[in-house]
Amino acid sequence: MMATDQSESTFEGKWQRQTYEEAFKRLGIPIEVITMPAQRGTVMVDSGAVDGQFLRVFAYADSHPEQVRVEEPIYDVVFGLWVSKPELSLQRLADLEATNWSGIYRRGVELCQRSLSPLVPAERLSTISTEEIGVRMLLAGRVDFYCDLDVSINNALYGAEFKNVTSIRPLLTFGNPIPLYPYLNKRHAELGTRLAVVLRQMKAEGLLERIRQQVREELKRQ
Repeated sequence: MMATDQSESTFEGKWQRQTYEEAFKRLGIPIEVITMPAQRGTVMVDSGAVDGQFLRVFAYADSHPEQVRVEEPIYDVVFGLWVSKPELSLQRLADLEATNWSGIYRRGVELCQRSLSPLVPAERLSTISTEEIGVRMLLAGRVDFYCDLDVSINNALYGAEFKNVTSIRPLLTFGNPIPLYPYLNKRHAELGTRLAVVLRQMKAEGLLERIRQQVREELKRQ
């Protein structure tokens, strides 16, 4: 049993499930996926009540000795600024300081807060609670940019409310890409080695990107 905090109805939840289903099929192992908050997933995998979880950062292993990292990341996530106004352009994040743009970032996304606060005055920078609110504010022209992780934006843009929106685009990304890895309870360490091999094979075949593209097309048709 593998845990994830991504609902099966979302873009991220769909393509990640299909990826793991194919990987475990190649291993000859049935897989069951359960959705739960990330913090609960940690507790359940630590205790062995759940066998593993879809995605965690590299350093997660340092504070969770009951889990083993599968040494092949599923994919990288990046931080970025998204915009809707076609006339906006920016070469570097530091160039924000010379603009009069207003922006938002999702509450709790600390890299956005740390990166933007020195560049944008407090009266032009605010927080929001969900990515859907961020996209709505961009589309309404209430702000110039929205800072978040690309995975969060993707979930919103491929959801039912925004699937026909074409004006939202990434203006730039910043910071280093963050690879995300599968984790398993330590009793499955040998399986983790085999899973890493299968994931590398799937990447070499271009299968992960094909799965993502198929899910994009499926969600747009719904």
